[in-house]
Amino acid sequence: MKLRKFLFPILSLLLVTFSCNDDDTEEFVIVELRDSQEVYEENLIEIQTYLETHYFNYEDFDFTDNTNPANNDFTVVLDTISADNGTQDKTPIIDYLNQADGIYPRLDIKVVEQDDIDYNLYILKVREGEGDSISPLDAAAMAYKGTIPDGTVFDSQIGIEAGQPFNLTPVGDAAGVVTGFKEGIVEFKTSTNFTENTDGTITYINHGIGVIFMPSGLGYFASPSTSTIPQYSPLFFNLKVISRSNTDWDLDGIPSHLEHPDGDFTEADDDTDGDLLVNFIDNDDDGDGVLTVNEVIKLEYDNDGTDQFMSKAEAKAYFDANAADDEFFIYIEGELDGTFTLHTLIIPDDNNDGIPNYLDSSVTTNLEEE
Repeated sequence: MKLRKFLFPILSLLLVTFSCNDDDTEEFVIVELRDSQEVYEENLIEIQTYLETHYFNYEDFDFTDNTNPANNDFTVVLDTISADNGTQDKTPIIDYLNQADGIYPRLDIKVVEQDDIDYNLYILKVREGEGDSISPLDAAAMAYKGTIPDGTVFDSQIGIEAGQPFNLTPVGDAAGVVTGFKEGIVEFKTSTNFTENTDGTITYINHGIGVIFMPSGLGYFASPSTSTIPQYSPLFFNLKVISRSNTDWDLDGIPSHLEHPDGDFTEADDDTDGDLLVNFIDNDDDGDGVLTVNEVIKLEYDNDGTDQFMSKAEAKAYFDANAADDEFFIYIEGELDGTFTLHTLIIPDDNNDGIPNYLDSSVTTNLEEE
């Protein structure tokens, strides 16, 4: 799995393998890291040139109806525009830049600040997706293929297999994914459902489809995860976004993405009690002495009032139709007897001031003691 960004100190110098001279003495070569801005400018030219000279198989997708079932089997294929292969009249990917809202295919530029550089992340959206939005604090599952600009594949997964979903943001000892991938995938939405085919394969429905083109500064830069990736190489990820799931890093009962809905972990309101612990890793967000887990209400439903849920879709449909205004979906659990249990969360606001109890230090109601 090459998506994950392994945690290690960033060194200003790289130690390269030694060689032996005629006297069998060991000689170490120290290579200085290249300037990040200089590398980015080179990467930007390389990515832009690629987008100007390549197209994708847009004729195989029905853009008049994004939800056409035939689109669910679509896979993006990138190729060079060339008279030699009869593709000189194809539309280059760069032409989809600056499309009007809601027009697909589209090429968007997302500016991502990292290490004092504003990087352009290029995102080709064939279909945004019709399912759930994804937060940087979620875990997400997808089918994908990672390549370098010459088309060499360094990682791929055609379905959801062991190891998924991936944590998008590293927390503690848990690894996340490279920044460019995280920032790209949150611009898509998940599938709405799936069907199991007679051959055992699964077809996902209305999922996000596209390609992320990232400079090396948002990828592996000088420390590639595999020898297949050259140092300072841009990375391209061809993906189908399948699903998202909640994380709860501080085990306080509230999904982490609800504690940081804007996805920005640096603002003052992300650390409500000012204890230098952002809310999603703080088990008492407002510092009132009552643990957050005791300021919310967990609920479970194993039936719709009469019949047990026989599928995840039934449980989710029940939630969509019956959830209270302050009730949040958490997850659906499969039981050993083939039924499903819906888990939800109530977040009280006892004094009706618009601030939930767990963020309001003036409210110290401990539900565990009631």
